[in-house]
Amino acid sequence: MQRLSSIPAVLLCAVSAVQAWAAVPCFAPTGDWILGSDLAAAVPALVGLPPNLKVSYAPVPGLARVFHPDELRRLARAHNLTDPGLTTNVCAAWPLAPLTLETVRSAMEKALAGHTPQIEVVTQSKADAPVGELVFPLSGLSAYSENAVVWKGYVLYTAARRFDTWVSVRVRVNETHLKAQGAIRAGEKLTAGRWRAESYSGPPVRDQVLSDASQVAGLVARRDFADGAPLLGNFFETPKAVERGDTVAVSAGVGSAQIEAPGEALGSGGYGEVIVVRNPRSNRTFKARITAAGKVEVLPGTSAGLAGSETASGNLL
Repeated sequence: MQRLSSIPAVLLCAVSAVQAWAAVPCFAPTGDWILGSDLAAAVPALVGLPPNLKVSYAPVPGLARVFHPDELRRLARAHNLTDPGLTTNVCAAWPLAPLTLETVRSAMEKALAGHTPQIEVVTQSKADAPVGELVFPLSGLSAYSENAVVWKGYVLYTAARRFDTWVSVRVRVNETHLKAQGAIRAGEKLTAGRWRAESYSGPPVRDQVLSDASQVAGLVARRDFADGAPLLGNFFETPKAVERGDTVAVSAGVGSAQIEAPGEALGSGGYGEVIVVRNPRSNRTFKARITAAGKVEVLPGTSAGLAGSETASGNLL
């Protein structure tokens, strides 16, 4: 690979409209590798190459992969093709273009979806970028401040390759924050009246602040919150539908019949999770899926110790 600036004029590749004057235009790679199909599309005489043949790594943006005639002749011979008769070079390079303000703003608004953002771009990287999806993850913000901050992003131009970029930006969000109504203690289950909603306008906040009552009801606090403190989502958890040691209603299908009997949960879990349950009569254990608070269902094909002579009475043996 050679830097575009170091390639002689007759070999320069047209990687953008500005460079279209180059004598030998480059073809654009289609992925992490330059494949036989890529070369065949650029050089019809190589159409017999295996399409998925990995000929060379694709260059990084700003560099060109130059194929000299001798190299292409050797490649043709290795695959029993006739001499392509080339006398000029062939090259591959990623087309580059500036990142427009509209593209940058759209990517940032996507990252802040639901937060009603106000975005002021102060300055941005002038480096041309390959064509791809522009992403500005919230983790790329250098600070959460009223002042201009650097927001690092990237262009995803293949399935696994990223081209880094940055923007200096002022960001404000307008959203609702839920705050504690009175002190909330660790282990307390939130009920109506234990929070209040307040409007917030300012820079994005690093922590996930709960913003809607539908997110809160029934959650259990994992730490204390003083009166007026923002309710941070990572310090709450959804209560388990079944706790270890609970007596649960175990249901199981026997033919077309459905029976129920008590069991002891040997693990904790939420809806849909599988836990181990003990049959208190036989002391046998089996796996069951949690279907509701305090209820589980024996997994199909799992023996819970059912005895045909006692299914009518609902006993799990």
